[in-house]
Amino acid sequence: MRELTVRIRFTTPSLGNVKCYQKIANLEGKKKRRTVFLLPRNHEGKVILMQSWWAIVMRNAADVLCRHQGVIKDVRFSLEVDGTPRPFPAEWFQRFYGEDRFTPHEQFAAGDVIGVSCLVPAAIDDDDFWRLMSLGGEYYGMSPYRSGEYGFFKVEGIEKRGPQPDRKIEKPESHDIEEQTPHQANETIVTRQ
Repeated sequence: MRELTVRIRFTTPSLGNVKCYQKIANLEGKKKRRTVFLLPRNHEGKVILMQSWWAIVMRNAADVLCRHQGVIKDVRFSLEVDGTPRPFPAEWFQRFYGEDRFTPHEQFAAGDVIGVSCLVPAAIDDDDFWRLMSLGGEYYGMSPYRSGEYGFFKVEGIEKRGPQPDRKIEKPESHDIEEQTPHQANETIVTRQ
């Protein structure tokens, strides 16, 4: 196992899913209760993304890559993320469900970069882990609210952590999966004579 920090840049907003109620004053000065959705937080107030959410993204990415399906379950993500969501209320995402009705969500907006630490088994090399994270971000996303509709991301960088000095992992040359000929895949070719 090795410890890595992955920096991701959201290409679509990642929205909060924790339902709360907020009292606001309307134009007449009356207090009104409004529903808002916050990003999940731990007891210290730091934003968290659950390990089970990452497990789904990584399992699906391993299926797309057609590699590491057996060991992908051993990848462990830290709950806390390194990033600050947009301030309330000016930069919250407004999810409209009518012509003039919307629900505000706390968000990591498109363009925001966050870091997440993880433990990766030695069976998954650095290039494949980059590909797995890229596929997960491109096709599945990471958003507490409706992942798969929101929270798509690109990998900005991966850094090693732990007892070795910090160093960046370079982006692989290509994220394309190379097609193999039957001979390369160790398949038997039967010919008639």
